[in-house]
Amino acid sequence: MQIGKVIRALRNERGVSLESLAFDAGTDASNLSRVERGLQQPTEDGLKAIAKALGTSLAAMYAMAEGKTLSGPKDASLVLPEDMAREAMQMRKYFRALTPEYQHLALELVKTLVKAQGKAP
Repeated sequence: MQIGKVIRALRNERGVSLESLAFDAGTDASNLSRVERGLQQPTEDGLKAIAKALGTSLAAMYAMAEGKTLSGPKDASLVLPEDMAREAMQMRKYFRALTPEYQHLALELVKTLVKAQGKAP
């Protein structure tokens, strides 16, 4: 996955507009749009500013671009393409908006659905 796609996915997941992220990262929306579409490569400093504005690290963004996620200092696990699908991004966005109590309930509901489907991990 290209770094631009990671930036767009994170921006959409957080519900941040292109203009707002560009402002927070110290660039303009047209440059950021070209980066997201893979037409322009940002500088290292530009990437650091974008990562900071998105509330993540540059290392985490690179890991996502390589199909991995940083889950700990020594452990990196695979992120599947479907984890970046629109529905998965929406699920994460809505899940994060829940209180911890409702997050627990949502997780239990999903576990029950997986078991009922017969594909328990």
